[in-house]
Amino acid sequence: MILRVDHISLAVRELEKARAFFIDKLGGKELYSAPLEEQNFRWTTIELGTSCFIELIDPIGNEGFLQRFLDHHGEGMHHVTIQVEDAEAMAKKLKDNGISFFGYNENLPGWKEFFVHPKDAFGALLQFAEFNPLDWINPGYVPESYQEFVNKDEGLIREKGKVEARMVNEKGERTVELTQGNVSMRIDQKDLPELISALEEMANY
Repeated sequence: MILRVDHISLAVRELEKARAFFIDKLGGKELYSAPLEEQNFRWTTIELGTSCFIELIDPIGNEGFLQRFLDHHGEGMHHVTIQVEDAEAMAKKLKDNGISFFGYNENLPGWKEFFVHPKDAFGALLQFAEFNPLDWINPGYVPESYQEFVNKDEGLIREKGKVEARMVNEKGERTVELTQGNVSMRIDQKDLPELISALEEMANY
């Protein structure tokens, strides 16, 4: 039922400094970055090597769980995300084995999650999540360790309707937001040439 440890999430105060460390100095590749404004934070996924993913989470504003975490604990590891095949079944298995969990959530399309508290997991906050990784990275590039998901239809978000695009300028960062139905994603403006090239190649198949 457990598929993999997908990523380690690090709480950071300044995203650009963390980006510079993991991308410019360590050679990582940014796969996706988007805000979750209702929870006052932004997440940025970075690939390191061929099978390691780091998620950087930084606060938006001075409120929210992440800012409180940084105020009390400082920067560092926030949680470990474990990808599961079936979140409901995994939650039942934990319950049957006497393991407490909290925060079961299906509000995001294509994403189901719940957490095990650090006091029950040897000091680590564990996030169990059911999702398809390809739904949560920018199109045009598939990491080597995600290749097995390319031909899987289960869990893929498929919304009908016209795709709309708009430019977003947030805190000096320019991104393009693509929306189709109730699903949206943001792409860094600097990644547009790579995306356009990939789409042109696909159109020629």
